[in-house]
Amino acid sequence: MTIQARGVVWRAGGRPIIDEIALDVVEHEFLGIVGPNGSGKTSLMALMSGLRAPHAGTVALAGRSLRHFTRREIARRIAFVEQQAETAERITARQAVELGRTPHLSALSPWQAKDDDIVDTALAEVGMASFAGRRWHTLSGGERQRLHIARALAQQPEILFLDEPTNHLDIHHQLGLLDLVRSRRLTVVAALHDLNHAAMFCDRIAVLDQGRLVALGAPRDVLTETMLADVFRVDAAVEADGNGNCLVRYARPGTVKEKCLQ
Repeated sequence: MTIQARGVVWRAGGRPIIDEIALDVVEHEFLGIVGPNGSGKTSLMALMSGLRAPHAGTVALAGRSLRHFTRREIARRIAFVEQQAETAERITARQAVELGRTPHLSALSPWQAKDDDIVDTALAEVGMASFAGRRWHTLSGGERQRLHIARALAQQPEILFLDEPTNHLDIHHQLGLLDLVRSRRLTVVAALHDLNHAAMFCDRIAVLDQGRLVALGAPRDVLTETMLADVFRVDAAVEADGNGNCLVRYARPGTVKEKCLQ
């Protein structure tokens, strides 16, 4: 399923946070959204996932405006893993993941054995099956983050939005979870801070700066030394390999950067 933003604007405090963005997300692609803090990454994803309505412009799923979908219809198609998602409920890890099945349940479609299987699979995929009976408040930040992703997978969406999904995770779980969502037949949109993660896992990268889309394309085309200097204000060398992949190597402030390896 595709998702399109056309001339999207969102304001806060009288100033534009998202300013005239047009962006198409292709079915089954992994799109990374990068940019400095305050560039509008979270706000754009909230607009494109239907959590917020734009002040101007439109967002459409497969050509149909989100305004014409009910909340349940959107939730059956789109899952959103927030950066700072929390719950005050005294529930177990498994119950937190079971919440992902809510959009699919109704009086005519109660909980069934297949729902148990979906939850079991999601827990196993994020390495949390052995934690199923643990109470939420006893879990670490990283464990909770893995459960949020499991909840989103249990939702069985067609489009998955991830806002800084690797927060609180060690490097093993960062790479493992990005590889997991990459391997699923999903359309994935992820706000990422680590540009090397974006280069490794994303088909395309969208760069935001002060609420505007300033670059969009394959990682090797977007992650240039000029862009890193102009948008992120860092000195870095971008190394390219023979397979078209790239790696960003940052220079310590005040030092001469390394030359790009050929």
